[in-house]
Amino acid sequence: MANERKTEAIVRKLLKENGYYSDDNIIIEEQSSDNPKIDKLLENASKSGEGKGYPEFIISFLNRPDDLIIIECKADTTKHESVDRKQYKDFAVDGVLLYASHLKNQFNVVAIGVSGETEREVKISHFLWLKEKRTYKDIGDKQILTPKSLFSIIKDQSKPIREEELIKKAIEYNKTLHSFSIPEVERCTLISSILVALQDNVFADSYKSHHTNGDSEDYNPNESLIDSLLKSCENVLRKNGLVQDKRDTILGEYNKIKQNNKFKSKFVQVDKKRQKNTILRDLIDDLNEYVIPYVSNDVFDVLGKFYTQFIRYAGSDKKIGLVLTPTHITDLFCELAELSEYDKVFDPCCGTGGFLVSAMKYMFTKSGNDLIRHDQIKVGQLIGIEERADMFSHACSNMMMWGDGKSQIHFGDCFDEELKKQVSDENPNKVFLNPPYDVGEDGQLEFIENAMDCMVLGGLCVAICQMSTVVSSKKVPIEIRRRLLGKHTLQAVLSMPDSLFHPIGVITCIIIFQAGIPHPENKETFFGYFKDDGFQKIRNRGRIDQKGKWQDIKKEWLDTYVNRKSVTGLSVKKKVKPEDEWCAEAYMESDYTTLTKEDFVKILVDYSCFLFLNRYISQAFSTPAEQSSDIKLSDRPLKTFVVKDVLDIELGKPIHAEQVGEGVYPYITRTAGNNGTECFGFHDNSNEGNAVTLGAEGYISFYQPRKFITGNKINIMRSPNLNVYNGLFLCHILNVASIGRYNYGYAATKGRLELLRIKLPINLEKEPDWQFMEDYIKSLPYSSNF
Repeated sequence: MANERKTEAIVRKLLKENGYYSDDNIIIEEQSSDNPKIDKLLENASKSGEGKGYPEFIISFLNRPDDLIIIECKADTTKHESVDRKQYKDFAVDGVLLYASHLKNQFNVVAIGVSGETEREVKISHFLWLKEKRTYKDIGDKQILTPKSLFSIIKDQSKPIREEELIKKAIEYNKTLHSFSIPEVERCTLISSILVALQDNVFADSYKSHHTNGDSEDYNPNESLIDSLLKSCENVLRKNGLVQDKRDTILGEYNKIKQNNKFKSKFVQVDKKRQKNTILRDLIDDLNEYVIPYVSNDVFDVLGKFYTQFIRYAGSDKKIGLVLTPTHITDLFCELAELSEYDKVFDPCCGTGGFLVSAMKYMFTKSGNDLIRHDQIKVGQLIGIEERADMFSHACSNMMMWGDGKSQIHFGDCFDEELKKQVSDENPNKVFLNPPYDVGEDGQLEFIENAMDCMVLGGLCVAICQMSTVVSSKKVPIEIRRRLLGKHTLQAVLSMPDSLFHPIGVITCIIIFQAGIPHPENKETFFGYFKDDGFQKIRNRGRIDQKGKWQDIKKEWLDTYVNRKSVTGLSVKKKVKPEDEWCAEAYMESDYTTLTKEDFVKILVDYSCFLFLNRYISQAFSTPAEQSSDIKLSDRPLKTFVVKDVLDIELGKPIHAEQVGEGVYPYITRTAGNNGTECFGFHDNSNEGNAVTLGAEGYISFYQPRKFITGNKINIMRSPNLNVYNGLFLCHILNVASIGRYNYGYAATKGRLELLRIKLPINLEKEPDWQFMEDYIKSLPYSSNF
């Protein structure tokens, strides 16, 4: 027979193990309360609906009178929680939430439901119902937490979070400092130093005192303020446990503030008027008023978000060489790597610490609200290397603002053998990295190879690199790819959105290797065409998930990747060798299931407009060339062809715009409008008409009826069977396959186009049915214009 007393005994044991009975500030009452406030709130809390009701345990705190813990027990684990959580009398969770609904009027209530008669089977659920809030929150932990951990949850959930406002402040600061001609890298360092210094209460209380109306002519308050700021930074770094050499490196960067006369000078010219210089003090004041209030008791979640956003906004300029990985991608890395709370993560070129911060947050979530586990993660499971002193300083301060001042971030070169040995001795099993792009494709691959030298067997390396690393046909990158496959397994390559690093124009992909296991000869690698993450470029706000699409898109990406699904237009599996192109663009099938009459009509409308506007025709008609309208796309089956088996391809002779003389030949460039025509002119090296053209970036295919001149990287496609009608049909077929597939990082070269797979209607001999393509176009509106 079920015995609830056994459950209560387990709770007492767990409370004792977590220090509840040994703390003089904690009052533990069972099934009643001497606290008149609690007693009154529970006077109508009976689970039967009438009279008083009490949970099995009521835990209050002398030093935290607004916080309360209540625990309800059931012996049978099948009585742990009902579906609707309203069966108050019969279920532990339901009952404790009923009591919490009464107590939350005056307390922050942690409500815990416990069921089971043995420690092996016991079930524990935690909920938080903040004072006067309309509903509770499931906080997820499955074990009794220490009071400190529970207080941390209450404080974290209680603080106001206005992330959007903080990001706006970051942009405002950036613009202000830009107006004073403060270089981007100095803006990052300045903000970093102020945020660190303001963690020193002495500095926070005294920084305003450096400027007074009674300052003597010989006294410069800004010099005094800078000295005080730097001293406070040193104190905070020391307090957070940073060793001497790290402190020296960071303070060396912060000391550069002294060299900037904009901060140091006593006076400044504003609107041609000389006035006291309070630029630095005003910036500190604003940060203290609008940012530091989000920081208390060493909890830096919101501040860390602000800091990361500011660094991205001010530091992603080409002049300082930063290409910061967007936060939603650093978070994605954690899920791609299936990160656990016990993993050790290594970033060999950690920059501002973005990957380490995301890994830390992810592991925190995995481990619940166990602060002891969190400390272990921060101290022993995050390893970084950064060789730029300024970035090293930002990384250390960034990690510190996320509550971690002791993580293993090293200042130095990740290729240094001694430093590599230190990292190897820590046995990292996950590597996240975004290597510097200015080292070229071979250099980026060497960063990956070098990092995996430090990993344990079977660990996962996730890297985001330029697309050229996986598609380059040059000798050196192929040789490095050969070495990589000889030692490691290529699990996946994921093509990323073209504008991911906006405003930096770089095409990237994510590469995933399993370390220490040579790539099997028959292994199929997963290739994802993950080009649309739902983010949009918004003026003055950067690239954001304005319509909230990212979570659903990420779910689809992860489902496709984890289950290695081949989805038309999204993913494909392929066996590859070092000399092959490692990307979905090279192998994935195009989706021709959505071909519609309207798509082809649009092609004809655009072509008719080109003819009319450029006087190829005197007027345009919306009628079909043939009156037959019963021809349908479904009248012929589609078959996949390789382009080179259908069309002959040559690269047009590149003529520079300055070489084009006056004339009537269309000058075809990689423009997406006006049939690819930038202007009209003349050149001896012209091309015959009756051809289809496609620029190297694969924007749109166009049919060229007459002689034309080509700019740089224009592919010309021909066939003896080609005419204007089936040529326009082919244009749309090629567009479906090429738009989005090709870009500046993966151009539509002649070799790639020749191997492109397209679908065409076929005749009885299963060959392309050129006549059907012609007849179909003739049956559509606007075709009479040709």
